[in-house]
Amino acid sequence: MDEQFFHACLGLCLLGSMCLSFIALAFGTVAPYGRYSAVKSFDMSWGPPIDGRVAWVVQELPSLVGPLVCLAYSGRPSGGNALLLALFLAHYVNRAVVYPLRIRRGKPTPLGVAAAAFGFTTANGYLQARALAAPWARSVPVDARFVAGVALLCAGAAGNVWHDGVLRDLRRGGGGGYEIPRGGLFEYVSGANFLCEIVEWFGFAVAARTPAAWVFAASAALNIGPRGVHHHRWYLATFGADYPAGRRAIVPFLL
Repeated sequence: MDEQFFHACLGLCLLGSMCLSFIALAFGTVAPYGRYSAVKSFDMSWGPPIDGRVAWVVQELPSLVGPLVCLAYSGRPSGGNALLLALFLAHYVNRAVVYPLRIRRGKPTPLGVAAAAFGFTTANGYLQARALAAPWARSVPVDARFVAGVALLCAGAAGNVWHDGVLRDLRRGGGGGYEIPRGGLFEYVSGANFLCEIVEWFGFAVAARTPAAWVFAASAALNIGPRGVHHHRWYLATFGADYPAGRRAIVPFLL
């Protein structure tokens, strides 16, 4: 019962921090990494720059290693719980190992940004692992809702990887500038990769039906949703009239 109480409190704290982050992002704060990072005018208020690839590995790895440690401590889940945790881990194998290796020219990331992401993935990895694999975890029924949620999760994960590949391939030729992404959901929204990741984690929450999963889904939307809006504004400012007029930021036809 003590761990369950701690688990619930940590989930509420994580959700609260993401709400505060959303407010900051909605009012114009842009974390200076990726295309918003400029080596010659690096914003030291976020901390010193570290290699972009290293930052990706360090900040995403806790959501891979943490659950594995939890599994070693409490044993393996079964049924629907095992499948959902396996899919969660598969996402972070891609994010912490595969994706950083495939980045063509990672720009520096401020230490403060990487540290904040590290804190989130550490807490979230623990929350999801224990919600599905702790002795007190509820068994997830493999029913129609489970199947629908897993289907949504897999579709979102596949879309996220594919659209990330589109962005990566735009830089294949070694050119220095950015280009307008084309194909798939990029024909409808600027943040197609972000939209797919939001869908992925809402599918996870639908299938898992745990408070921890819903905290994660909401956190994903609150954090990367505004990033999609920032990207949309950046594309408009960069490409002007050349940018597709009907394309939205993160929600097709609406936002």
